[in-house]
Amino acid sequence: MGLIAFFSNMLLGYRERRTSGLALLILPVIASIAYFLIADIDGPRGGVIEVTPQNLISVSQFMKAQQQGLNP
Repeated sequence: MGLIAFFSNMLLGYRERRTSGLALLILPVIASIAYFLIADIDGPRGGVIEVTPQNLISVSQFMKAQQQGLNP
């Protein structure tokens, strides 16, 4: 998010030197991509970014092995 804010400020500063409307087109696209990625990370079942909960899987397997060792 910090990089997005930095580049957004650079675009707006660049726009002040020129009278181009390009920054007004690029800035909403950058913000919408950032919001899309944040929403995509929030949903764990699918999407562009998929994160496997490897730590939770290994803890679950360890707990099942411990339970089977305690109950013959």
